[in-house]
Amino acid sequence: ILVEVDAAIAQVSELQDEPRGELRMNAPMSFGTLHLAPLIGEFMATYPDVHVELALNDRFIDPIEEGFDISIRISAPRAFTSLITREICPARLVLCASSDYLAVKGEPATPEDLLQHRCLHYGYQESGLRWLLTRAGKDISVAVDSSMRTNNGEVLAQAAARHQGIALLPTFIAGAYLQSGELRTVLADHAPAPLRVTALYPRH
Repeated sequence: ILVEVDAAIAQVSELQDEPRGELRMNAPMSFGTLHLAPLIGEFMATYPDVHVELALNDRFIDPIEEGFDISIRISAPRAFTSLITREICPARLVLCASSDYLAVKGEPATPEDLLQHRCLHYGYQESGLRWLLTRAGKDISVAVDSSMRTNNGEVLAQAAARHQGIALLPTFIAGAYLQSGELRTVLADHAPAPLRVTALYPRH
């Protein structure tokens, strides 16, 4: 009997060493396509017995209610009592616009100047139609005139690159536009508070 128990334990250990089965994931659209997709390809090559289902959308979902094994979220730090939370990295935010737009409309010198500008707004932002900035540790909340609102950051970046206004974007989207010169930062001394990229999954 003891030999059979040892053999059963060894078989279970082997199963745990080689992940297999279904893995249902949820992640934000732009982050998923730009940064998660290449990693999933590498993961599947390493673990060919794991079948991945990836759902990309920008709304906050309940992973347990909707049956996801893991959910990637980008938001301010918060407590999820029924879920295990693993912080992956910070998500830095920048205010940015094209040089052509700023040449016509002028560059804002203070957060209050944003009221005179066309602002390109992310529709799922928790602060509503306000942008939260910080300077020297002091929080500043600015109501913005939203000339465009969408639930996808890549759409905002492209609109800003086409001289349509000032956008508040994470650098994982804006980085390529900033490096190419299509966009440049404004109000650099009033940095938006960074968000956090976290992985959430049920305790079981």
